[in-house]
Amino acid sequence: MSEVLRCPTCRTPWRGVTICPRCGSDLTAIMRVAMKAWELREAARAALRAGDRPAQALALARAASRLHATRQGQRLLALALVAAGQISDGHEHMKQPIIPTELGDGNPTAD
Repeated sequence: MSEVLRCPTCRTPWRGVTICPRCGSDLTAIMRVAMKAWELREAARAALRAGDRPAQALALARAASRLHATRQGQRLLALALVAAGQISDGHEHMKQPIIPTELGDGNPTAD
């Protein structure tokens, strides 16, 4: 993933462990959400590569973005919009500022 995940309690960058070394928070749930978003993005990419499933790719890309918004995920969503025939929406989506979703609190941040 391109964005740095952070502990929702103390904001320490995630270091690939289930317990935050700084504050002791359990990060297992956040890791699961990030993994599920990654799996959805991978499935969206596969649907786009198949060339005949743009609606499925769009649904998967949207679901991934709702779980964990990333820069690459936003680009994937724009591509899926274009592939699904929503060209102007895809173009507009690419012009929007990229605001990753901060895992853990559900609130967007401007990291």
